Amino acid sequence: MQSPPPVAAAPPAADPRTTAKRRGVDTRRTALLALLAVGVFLRLAQYAGDRSLWLDESLLASSILGRSVGGLLEPLDYGQTAPFGFLLLVKLATLLLGTSEYALRLVPFLAALAALALIIPVARRYVGRVALPVAVALFALAPYLLYYSAEVKQYSLDVLVSLVVLCLAADAADEARLTRRTALLLLGAGVAGVWLSQPAIFILAGTGLVLGLGAARAGDWGRARVLAGIGAAWLASFAGSYLVSRRGLADPEYMQAFWKSGFFPLLPSSAREQLWLPVSFARVFREPLGVMGGNSSGFTLPQVAAGMVAFAAGALWMRKARPARLALLGAPLLLVLLASALRLYPFGSTWSTGGRVLMFLIPTFVFLMAQGAEWLWGRFGKMAGVAAVALMLIPSALYAVRTVPHARAEVKPLLQYANEHRAPGDLLYVYYNGRPTLEYYAPRYGWHAGNTIHGVCSRFQPAAYLDDLARLRGRPRVWLLFVGGEGAEGFDERKLMISFLDHIGRRLDDRVSVGVSLYLYDLSAGNAKPGPLQLQIPSIRPTVELACRGPWGPR
Repeated sequence: MQSPPPVAAAPPAADPRTTAKRRGVDTRRTALLALLAVGVFLRLAQYAGDRSLWLDESLLASSILGRSVGGLLEPLDYGQTAPFGFLLLVKLATLLLGTSEYALRLVPFLAALAALALIIPVARRYVGRVALPVAVALFALAPYLLYYSAEVKQYSLDVLVSLVVLCLAADAADEARLTRRTALLLLGAGVAGVWLSQPAIFILAGTGLVLGLGAARAGDWGRARVLAGIGAAWLASFAGSYLVSRRGLADPEYMQAFWKSGFFPLLPSSAREQLWLPVSFARVFREPLGVMGGNSSGFTLPQVAAGMVAFAAGALWMRKARPARLALLGAPLLLVLLASALRLYPFGSTWSTGGRVLMFLIPTFVFLMAQGAEWLWGRFGKMAGVAAVALMLIPSALYAVRTVPHARAEVKPLLQYANEHRAPGDLLYVYYNGRPTLEYYAPRYGWHAGNTIHGVCSRFQPAAYLDDLARLRGRPRVWLLFVGGEGAEGFDERKLMISFLDHIGRRLDDRVSVGVSLYLYDLSAGNAKPGPLQLQIPSIRPTVELACRGPWGPR
């Protein structure tokens, strides 16, 4: 009798907990990849926007394009300062790819993408599982990180160097015995980092102090000696970069005056100075973490409040659960405040976009805010965590949707318009604020010394602008290019000058663009309006930070 065929055993039932865990891992992985994709897209959109160079970029581009590599070691044009490594990389990009805006912005763009690629592995070393996507979202959408990803400035490199050092510092803290690989990576990152980023010294100093004190407390003197040697190499490299940077700073008095609102008053003499620390600290959650310049919204104050609460909660949680990580994140912040008190480095500023000098601390704040959101989630429930994250992200999301690509002074369309409508013998008068920008664009649009007049800078005596314009009388066609137009104490210099021109001549044409305006006047005899010109010209108190020097001074 034939036996029946064997019956296949039923597969074991899947463990619901394992399935749920795997599903959760897949969901988090998908969310992280989606956030990275959004971050890449926004940075690419900012870079591909190919906006016109604006004042700050033109000031730095003047030195980069107009000098040899060795010349970058000399004081920069217009009182500018930047780390030599950054200047060198941008110079090499322009030598290889030309002098376009894309070439000038390539190094910051690549640094921004590299920082975005690092944010997940670095965040994993500092925050928990739930906090990880929050940290990535805050970083991917941070308005300053988006804007400066395509700006001829060094701030994207500041963030990248900060992330690299924080990553290596966490690895070194976790190693029972400091490996040669980690030691060499720390050594190289620090020695090179201070030439690419001026505030890198704060991250390095904080890392060295925390790791060194930890080794000494554990009695691991071999580890302490290795760390001391690495720190000595960092210090020697920083000394070299600092000497070059200080030697290249043409007007330190102006820079001190410009950033004075960012210096911590150790001996406050007024109520305003007594409130400096809490106000300045709160401002960090607005700029550079929440909004960009004037791009605020009704969510800005709730965003600042939510950010501060999450930051405090994250710091308190780390103090108990991960004190070594908190020390690595907090030490550089305390060192920046100390440097601010010594007037060596500003802790932000009341100037618009003054928060850019604190961009290297964005990872520190993002990690603590994300960890705080996770703590709120666990302590008060999902809704509390979701609400905190939403409030922290809404202003950044609005900025991304409404503003990217972010333009500051779109001079190219107006110069193109003037080029298409110019006549033989036309003259271009350039408002002093637009001089550095025109120096870059003049060859592209056919303007040169023979048909261009650079306007005077007279911020404390605005009447001098009228005398400067009076020399244009008799000209049948004069183009006037204004980049900006606001002078000292908010006085509208452009309005004053246009009122005078409307009186002595006839306006033939005008065009406006983002941050820029263009006018065409006939100033030949017979076009003047009869009667006296009534203008109100204020008396302005001279100050160093608003004087015609630095960005507005001669090259």
